Amino acid sequence: MDEEIKKEEEVVIEETELDRCSKEREEYLDGWRRAKADLINFKKEEAGRLAGFLKNGNENIIKDLITVLDSFELGIAATTEVNPEVMKGMILIKNQLEDALRRHGTEKLEVKKGEMFDPARHEAIGEMHSEYPDGSVVEEVEGGYLLYNKVIRASKVRLSKGEINNK
Repeated sequence: MDEEIKKEEEVVIEETELDRCSKEREEYLDGWRRAKADLINFKKEEAGRLAGFLKNGNENIIKDLITVLDSFELGIAATTEVNPEVMKGMILIKNQLEDALRRHGTEKLEVKKGEMFDPARHEAIGEMHSEYPDGSVVEEVEGGYLLYNKVIRASKVRLSKGEINNK
């Protein structure tokens, strides 16, 4: 009978040991699953952050190229009597520069006369009387640009002070 009690105690001890090992295994497995999920989330966040750096990392270079583009536009506008071939070449270079900027996610902000001033897209540099309502855009002085839908240079505009009084 003593032997039977010993065997039952051994079985109980083995079951307790088995339960302890099973619980421990589940804890380790849960920890591993959490760590794996954290690693997957970390990789996704880092990939997104890297994509953001790649998209916006060239912002300063693009701003410099936009300044060059502005100079081309001023040069073309100021040129009156010049060899047509030279003018054609200047326009071709300007178009190539615009295409290169577009390929890298840059687009020009569209500004329409009479639209309301938007401080997120416009920079007011002056006011003047016009036929447009007070606070609306009268004239675009310098073009604005977006880089992947983020304003990197606001359009410089003149705003209306109200309607012209012709009395």
